[in-house]
Amino acid sequence: MTKLFAINAGMSFFAVAKAENEEEVLTIIVNRELEEQEDFGIRAHIDDFSIEGLYGDFFRDEKGSFIEGHILDYARHIRKMSTKERDTYIQSYVEKNASAFWEYHPFYADLYLREVKKYKAVEKEVGNTFRPHFSEEFYFNTAKLIITETDWYGEDFQIIEIDLTDCNYQLIFELTLEE
Repeated sequence: MTKLFAINAGMSFFAVAKAENEEEVLTIIVNRELEEQEDFGIRAHIDDFSIEGLYGDFFRDEKGSFIEGHILDYARHIRKMSTKERDTYIQSYVEKNASAFWEYHPFYADLYLREVKKYKAVEKEVGNTFRPHFSEEFYFNTAKLIITETDWYGEDFQIIEIDLTDCNYQLIFELTLEE
């Protein structure tokens, strides 16, 4: 039976979808995001191997990002390392974080890391127009993880079933002011 669902991501996104279940709603949202062709869309985010893209989510350790944003330099504990030590340390955490992100799809982590390696091999070449080669299935599953497991929309992502069976309204959200 087709139902209505509210999709809420705070101030950045609110929609209503007609679907059989929450999984189908998520499929609708992921496909919508993948259809966006702008440079700031989710597909471009996946393809961006800089700290601004998905790669940036893996560019961290338990102390935080390897880059201090306010000075655009390595964090202090990273700056203290030799170049070789730093490269090895960062690579090990990028691999660890990618593996954790694709926990249920380890093949995707391997695929992503292989494309990162190819990119790094050509990134300094003049006129570099490297484009990773990912399947639509990879993009779909990765976009789904980005939407549900990161702050892609800037706030918590929720899918809420709208059920008006026993009443003629359903409160989705109410802001209460504390005294």
